Amino acid sequence: MNKYENIIGKILDGRYKILEPVGVGGMAFVLKAEDLVMNRVVAVKILNEQYNGDEEAEKRFINESKAVAMLSNQNIVSVYDVAIYPDIKYIVMEYLDGITLRTYMDNKKVLPWKEACVYTLQILRALEHAHSKNVIHRDIKPQNIMLMKDGCVKVTDFGIAKTPDMSDASSDEKAIGTVYYISPEQASGQETSYASDLYSVGVLFYEMLTGQLPFTADSAVTIAMMQINDTPKDVEELNPTVPYGVAQIVRKAMQKQPEKRFEDAHAMLKAVDYVIKHPEVVFYEDGEEHDPEDVDSVNIGMINTGEIGEYVIKLEEDKKAEEEGESKRQKRKKERKRERKEHPSHSIFPVITGVFLAFLVVALLLGAYLAVKWIPTLFASEEQEDFEVRNLVEMIYTSDLRNELEKSNYVVTVKESYQPGVKFNMIIKQDPAAGRKRFADGKCRITLWVNKYPEDLTVPDVRYMSVADAEAVFRNLRIATKINRVLDKYANDNQVVSTNPAVGSYINPETTVTLNVCYSEEIVDAKTTPNVVGLKVEAATKNLEESFYLVTVEYRESEQPDGTVLEQSVPPHTVGLAAWTTVKLTVSHYVESKKVQDYRGKTLQEAQSMMEFDGLIRGSVKYEPSLLYPKGTVIRQSIEPGTSVLPGTVIDLVLCGEGKQYALEVPDVRNKTLDEGRAMLEEAGYNVTVQRRVAENTTPGIIIAQSLQSGATGYEVGTNITITVSVAKDSVLVGNYKGYTFVQLLTALRQNGLVPGYVTFSTDYEGFNQFDVVDQGTPEGEYLLQGAPLDVTLYGTEQLADEVPYVVGMDEEQAIRALENAWYYVKVEKVNAFGNDGEVLEQSLADGEQHAAGTVVTIRVCVQQTAAVVPDLTGKTLDEVMDLLD
Repeated sequence: MNKYENIIGKILDGRYKILEPVGVGGMAFVLKAEDLVMNRVVAVKILNEQYNGDEEAEKRFINESKAVAMLSNQNIVSVYDVAIYPDIKYIVMEYLDGITLRTYMDNKKVLPWKEACVYTLQILRALEHAHSKNVIHRDIKPQNIMLMKDGCVKVTDFGIAKTPDMSDASSDEKAIGTVYYISPEQASGQETSYASDLYSVGVLFYEMLTGQLPFTADSAVTIAMMQINDTPKDVEELNPTVPYGVAQIVRKAMQKQPEKRFEDAHAMLKAVDYVIKHPEVVFYEDGEEHDPEDVDSVNIGMINTGEIGEYVIKLEEDKKAEEEGESKRQKRKKERKRERKEHPSHSIFPVITGVFLAFLVVALLLGAYLAVKWIPTLFASEEQEDFEVRNLVEMIYTSDLRNELEKSNYVVTVKESYQPGVKFNMIIKQDPAAGRKRFADGKCRITLWVNKYPEDLTVPDVRYMSVADAEAVFRNLRIATKINRVLDKYANDNQVVSTNPAVGSYINPETTVTLNVCYSEEIVDAKTTPNVVGLKVEAATKNLEESFYLVTVEYRESEQPDGTVLEQSVPPHTVGLAAWTTVKLTVSHYVESKKVQDYRGKTLQEAQSMMEFDGLIRGSVKYEPSLLYPKGTVIRQSIEPGTSVLPGTVIDLVLCGEGKQYALEVPDVRNKTLDEGRAMLEEAGYNVTVQRRVAENTTPGIIIAQSLQSGATGYEVGTNITITVSVAKDSVLVGNYKGYTFVQLLTALRQNGLVPGYVTFSTDYEGFNQFDVVDQGTPEGEYLLQGAPLDVTLYGTEQLADEVPYVVGMDEEQAIRALENAWYYVKVEKVNAFGNDGEVLEQSLADGEQHAAGTVVTIRVCVQQTAAVVPDLTGKTLDEVMDLLD
C-alpha cells in the first residue's frame, strides 16, 4: 500500500474529504479533495511523514504556504488553508485541472513564437505581482508552471521563494533552484533579486522557442559554470521563424549582469506585449547606434513609459517629410549642376567675391557670439526670488492639493506613472526636488509623477451594456479593450455578453480586457469609413461601431484637448472592407509644450539647470574644438532654440573641448548597493573595478569607498573607478583549493569555517591526480559567510564516500582523521560529561553506512567534568549544609 492510500476517503480536520491521488514528489504528495464547507474541489499537499521533524524540509514547506498566501493573482495558484501539526502538515490549494508546461513542451518540442510569448506574458504577470509584494520565486522552470485547458498559465511551487520577512542571513541562499534555469548570481552563490527570476524566464522562453536548453552538460557544476561564463547560441540561429525582436528580448533577459536585464517584470512584459503586436520591431538600448529613420526601430527602455506609440508615429511623420524635402533638394542640386556645365564661368570675380564673403561670415559669427554672450547680460533682470520647494513625494495627489499649490505660486505638470505596491494617486517623484531654489519670476514650475496603478482593480460588470457604453467604462479606467464577436440567442446586436478576464477578476492597468459582443450573422460588409478625426473619442467610437468597425485606442501626448482623435488608421471614405475590420484611433493626452531655450555659450551645469526647469532631459554630451566659444561651453544643441517640444524630450549637447569624449561628473555611490553604484558609475561613463573588505558596523553589500572623489569632472569616458564593498564581519575569504586532495580540502574547509557543498566529478581536466580538486564554485578572493557551502569538482569518475568508520571511544584528532580519510566532513560538538577529556562519545551517522562524498558527520566530544568531593555533613545545621554544598 502506498503512503497516501490509507487516507483516501478520510476527512481531514472535519472539512476536506480526500478523493484520489494527483501526484507524488520526493518531499510531498498531492491529493484531490472536496471542501465540504465551501462545496468546492481543492488540492491538498501533504508533507511526507519522513520529513516530520526535518527542520529544513518543514521550513521549505511552511515557506511555500507563507509566500503564496501573500499573493492574489489569476496566474498564481491560490492557497486556501494551511495546517501545521506535529504528526501532519498540509496546504490546501486551488485544484488545477491541467498539465505542466514541461509535459506540454515535451510533446510539442518547439512552440510557435506567438504561443511562447503568450505563456511568457502570463508568467511575467505572476512575477510582477509577486515582486510587488517583495516575493522572489527563485525556481522558475516548466515543471512549476501549470497550463490549464483554457490556455491560462499558473505559477506554482514557491517552496524556496524569498519573502519579505526573511533577513539576508535567513533567506537560505543555498536554495538555488534547478541548475538548468538558475541565474549566474544564483549559480555563484550571490544574493538573488527580482532580476534572478527574469533570467529564469529568459531561459524558459529560450527553451519554448528552440526546443532545447541554452546550456547542457554531464554535471550540474559544469552547467552552473556555463550559466556564469558562457553565451548560448542565438535563438534565431536555432529557429529562423522567430522574429528578431523576440530574440532580443530573450538575450536581454539572459544577460549575465542583473543590472543589464530588464528593469523589472513589468518592463519585460511590455516588451513581449509590444513584439506580439509589432513582430517587425527591432529594439535598441540607450546609447546604442540605430537608424533614426527606421520606423521599426524602438528603444526597449521606452516601452514602460508609454512613449512607444508617440515615438513610432513621430518617426513615420519625420521620415515622410524628410523624404519629400530630400527629393526637392536633390532636384535643385541637379539643376544647378547642369547649369554650371552648360554655362561655365571663367571670371576671377567669383573668387574675389568668395573671399570677401568668407571674411564677412566670420565677422558676423564673431558679432553674433558677442551678442549672445554679453548683450543679454546688460538687460537681464535681477529680480530672482528665493522659493522653498515643498517635499510632495508620498503625498496623495488630489484637486485640493493642486489648488493649494497653484495658490502658492506653483505651476504644476502631472505625469502618470505605474508602480505596484504604492497607493493609488500617490506622488512618486517630483522635479525639482524639495529645498530652497531661485526662480526668475517667483513661480516654481514643478512636474509630479503620480501613481495610477490601482491597488484593487477588478473587471467592472458591463454585461448587456451596448459595446460603446462598455468601452467608455473601461476608457475611464484607462484599461484597453478588444472586441470578440460571438453569436448569442439571448442578447441583442452590439450588446456585451461576457468579458475575459471574467467580471470581478483582479487585473492590472496593462491588462487588455476582451469584450464578447453579440452580432448578427447577416452583417458581411462594413459601411463607408466615417471621418472621425477631431471628434471626441466616445463619439468617434460610436460612429465607427455603427458602421460595423471594431475600434482600438492608443494615446499620444499632444497640445490638442484631452480625448480628441488625432489620427485614424483607416482613411475616411474607404469602401469595400469586411465587417468588424479594426480601426486604430490615436487620441490626444493633453500636455503643455515647452519652448527650447538657447543653451549656446552656457556651461554644462547652466544648460542642464535650464533644461530641468523646463522639464526637459539632457541627453548625450560630446566635445569638439571651437574658436567661437570658451572651453566647456555649449556650441551646438540637437534641437534648435524656440522649437516647441513636449516635457521629457531629450536634448543632446556638443561642448567646446579637445574632441575627446568626457564622462559626467563622478557620482557619489557610497552607501549604495553594489548593483546601484555600478549602474550609476557606468551610466556616467566610467569602468568599474570591485574590491571587497570586511567592515564592522556596516551593512554587507554596501559600497563604503570609491577611488575618485564624488563631484569631480574632466575624466575621459572609460576611466576606471575602484569601489570597495563591505562584507560581513563573520565572512570567510575563499582560498584557492585547486590541486588539493579531497581529504586536504575537507581539513581546510573545517579550519576556515566553511563546509563542502555540491561535489561533482569530471575527467575534462588535464594535469590532475585522481580525486584532486579541479574547480570550485566560489572563486578565490571572494567572501562567503561562515558556515556557507563551497561547491567543488573532483577529477575522476563519480563515487560515494567509504563506509562510515566507528569512531566512538577514539580521541578527537583520531576520529577526525578517520572520518576525513573516508571522505566525510566533520563537525565537532563539545559536551560537558564524565569521562576522558577529548574522547568521542557519539557520532551522528551509524558505522557501516555509505553516503555521498562530503556528507556531514557530527561527533560529540567529551570535555572532562571533575567530580567534587562530598564534605562531611554530620552534625551540621540545614543552613550550614546548604552553604557547604554550594
